[in-house]
Amino acid sequence: MPHRYTCHQCRTVAPRRRAHIEDAEDDQQAHRDAAHGGHAPIDGDGIRRVHSDRRGDSILPRHTLAAALVLLALVLANCWGR
Repeated sequence: MPHRYTCHQCRTVAPRRRAHIEDAEDDQQAHRDAAHGGHAPIDGDGIRRVHSDRRGDSILPRHTLAAALVLLALVLANCWGR
């Protein structure tokens, strides 16, 4: 799952998602050095796992899976009803 850093000193959220937490930590340190002179993090700063915008945590979007299950149930009910 992708990772992003958040900075509560200036309310910045990483512009890019990173596949590895180490890359997000490097981005956070680079931001801290550039924007805050290397200051130590404050409460709430850190790396968070984020969901992909396109697909979430699953292979199919949630609504597509639900629609497919409803359609399958209707087809099976129609077959058994005959």
